[in-house]
Amino acid sequence: LLKDFDAGDFVLVGCSGGADSLALAWTTLVVGKRLELKVGAIIVDHQLFPESNDVALNAKKQCEELGIQEVIIKKVNVEQNHEGLEAAARIARYEAFENVLHETNAQAILLAHTQDDQAETVLLGLARGSGTRSLSGMSVENGMYLRPLLQITREETVAACRELDIEPWNDPHNGNTE
Repeated sequence: LLKDFDAGDFVLVGCSGGADSLALAWTTLVVGKRLELKVGAIIVDHQLFPESNDVALNAKKQCEELGIQEVIIKKVNVEQNHEGLEAAARIARYEAFENVLHETNAQAILLAHTQDDQAETVLLGLARGSGTRSLSGMSVENGMYLRPLLQITREETVAACRELDIEPWNDPHNGNTE
């Protein structure tokens, strides 16, 4: 997904500090260096639990330890809507992404959605009654958003972090057991 960018282009990785996003940050940095891209990270602090600032700061530290020099933390206010807290958090997160894209002139944001997330998206869509539209799930490319890990499992990102000696944060809201 990065091969079509030009040397010097700036790409961001959305990083929560979890295994998926840390594995993506490391991989993007390695591939980005080969392609002479500038790689940064965006961390969105949803402020939904008391330790969220600490989690964001730890994710920033981990990105910097990987070698990512520009790491941006954006705090957002999540205003629950009729679709629920998760949908409200997603709206706030993408608003933060859009703001950072414009502020930095980044060419893309890479998101760490995995095969597990894809399956969950399809099942939730079907459960909500969106019919066959749900079967397509998330796309690898959607404008400025790239999802290179859709063919990778969460188990594989956890294993990658273990191999790289990276200690990911486990978001209790995701129900991750690793």
